[in-house]
Amino acid sequence: MKNSIRKFQNALSDAERQVLQLCLQEAMQALPEDAVPWYLGDAASPTGYLKPEHAKVLLSLRQDWLTEPQGLRWDTPEKTPASRSLALAKLAAELSDLGHVTGWRNEKFSYWPDTTILANGHPIEPTDKLAAAFEMERAAYRFFGLRAHAVHVNGFTEDGYMWCGRRSMAKATDPGMLDNMAAGGLTVGESLQSCGVREMAEEAGLSEALALSAVAQGQVTTCRAVPRGWHYETLWVYNLLMPADVKPVNQDGEVAEFSLLSPQQVVQAIAAKHMTVDAACVLAHAVLHACGLQEVVQDGTVVQRAL
Repeated sequence: MKNSIRKFQNALSDAERQVLQLCLQEAMQALPEDAVPWYLGDAASPTGYLKPEHAKVLLSLRQDWLTEPQGLRWDTPEKTPASRSLALAKLAAELSDLGHVTGWRNEKFSYWPDTTILANGHPIEPTDKLAAAFEMERAAYRFFGLRAHAVHVNGFTEDGYMWCGRRSMAKATDPGMLDNMAAGGLTVGESLQSCGVREMAEEAGLSEALALSAVAQGQVTTCRAVPRGWHYETLWVYNLLMPADVKPVNQDGEVAEFSLLSPQQVVQAIAAKHMTVDAACVLAHAVLHACGLQEVVQDGTVVQRAL
């Protein structure tokens, strides 16, 4: 696997590597100055971040959302994950009916507070052994500015090329843009591995045996303001060596087509903003970190050096 990624990397010019480095440097954008943090119960750290207009909507709909100097607090009487999830399900459905939440998926994500999901500032792998604070419809995550988790799979060939999918024009987010070979959100009850296997089957038509050979390669977290709220997601990166006689074939209608691209074509697509931000970050992470490189700061600038 590393040989394929190294071939991809070695084919790039310094300027093309800089495009990938910029992806990672821009992955974590600063919160807008007017972002409103909100807190669950007596939590000391923010649970999520709201647009000011979203905060006003919540205050108008519920009496247990309270204004405090530091933001909003959901002063809920619900003390169990199940009861919180039920209350939030009703709220999310109401927000959807009012047009504040769009793209309803009937899929739920688990929410883990940073105190549970971080170790020394770094995300730890979410499993069913970690106690989630609540579950919520994934379409509402951006409205509430919650950290989500997703699995992204880079499909490399032996000669260092990459399989990329083009998102269906029917997708609610980033229609028609290039994406990783397979990617999807971590839904309630899934492990990272089972999520990846499912997405590779649905989006690329890959067998379970092939999907299970994907190699985990850490994670990258992205956050940015979007029209529907605040996008905040930890992307768990996997790399898969695609056999020469296997081509990805979409099964669920979410991918319009697949293309086998050279390293230069991939970087050109990133530079032209033809690839999703998350997919570009995942690719950059794979290429710049899989081959024994690390980021260091020299004179205030992030650079790459060999380990």
